Amino acid sequence: MLPKPRRRDWVIPSLMKTKCAPLALVTQLASRDSGPSCILETALAFELDGDADKPTAPEWVQIFPAGPELATVDGRKFKMTDAQAFVDAQTCTAASPILVDYDHLSSFMPEDNGDSTAAGWIEGLEVRNGEVWAKVSWTVRAAEQIAGREWRFVSPEFLVSKRTKEITKLSALSLVNRPAFEMTALARSKITTDGDTEMLKEIAKALGLSETASEQDVLAAIVAKNTELETARAAQITPSPDKYVPRADYDVQRARADAAEDKVKELEDEALGDEVDAMITAAAEAGKIAPASKEHYTALAKSSPEDMQKVKDLIGSLPAITAPSDLDGKDPGKGGTLTEEQKELCAQMGLSEEDYAAELARENG
Repeated sequence: MLPKPRRRDWVIPSLMKTKCAPLALVTQLASRDSGPSCILETALAFELDGDADKPTAPEWVQIFPAGPELATVDGRKFKMTDAQAFVDAQTCTAASPILVDYDHLSSFMPEDNGDSTAAGWIEGLEVRNGEVWAKVSWTVRAAEQIAGREWRFVSPEFLVSKRTKEITKLSALSLVNRPAFEMTALARSKITTDGDTEMLKEIAKALGLSETASEQDVLAAIVAKNTELETARAAQITPSPDKYVPRADYDVQRARADAAEDKVKELEDEALGDEVDAMITAAAEAGKIAPASKEHYTALAKSSPEDMQKVKDLIGSLPAITAPSDLDGKDPGKGGTLTEEQKELCAQMGLSEEDYAAELARENG
């Protein structure tokens, strides 16, 4: 039974086309997508150099073909845009080497037949005509097995950016033999999501989602936002008649409303004026206010309905301050007997007192 992957991600094996790998090794064993962090298992198998009559473990082995496009036979593509930049970005020295294992078994748990035993250590990398080569310090056991033709190929394990498909890091190298048939994992290319995850978090935040939102949640939110925008755009193009009216119609209706309000105000003021006049006249006749104060009270009461009520309440609380005169309800000087001042005026002007009295009577009705 084949060992199970240590992680839950399913593996997708296949082979890269290279000048060093026979086409018989090219295959795809399985495929399954497990979400944004899925692992693509992409096989690169390079035959170990050596004299067939006197095989030895080579010090330098090819681990990547020349780029920038690294295409698999099943149509998938990866990139190594700048081989030298890739090499310079790796931490690979005698003091900090990269593991070479057997059959990628270091990627599995011990209980699943995993084995982290080293077959060697990569202590240096260099570029040769665009190809990436590794300097390997083999263990005694591995060197003997390679010399004995027990192992024929090497296969790199590398990280790939999910967004750009650029190969970013060499994780390990493995001795392999029959990748097309029994190998579950050949050259393992894990898709890194560090940068993509941060971007996903920012997008989720902008959409009002939590940072832990999945790609599916973010996509659903984006679709919802697009639908909302389309709905709003359509509403702007075709406004609802229940909520909007043409500007010209609005202006006409507004003018009518203003005119109606003005007319109502005019009628209210007129009614108020009539009521005030009647109230002040009654107050003067009742002797509660002096005739000379009528104009003052009238102006105050006509200011507003509230002021009119205040004046009304005030008049209601006032006592009569003047007693009825013997003028039979007539104001002084409105006909009848002339006053001494009027008589003196007639004498100075040479007027008849009778004629003057008659004129006053006509004027006063």
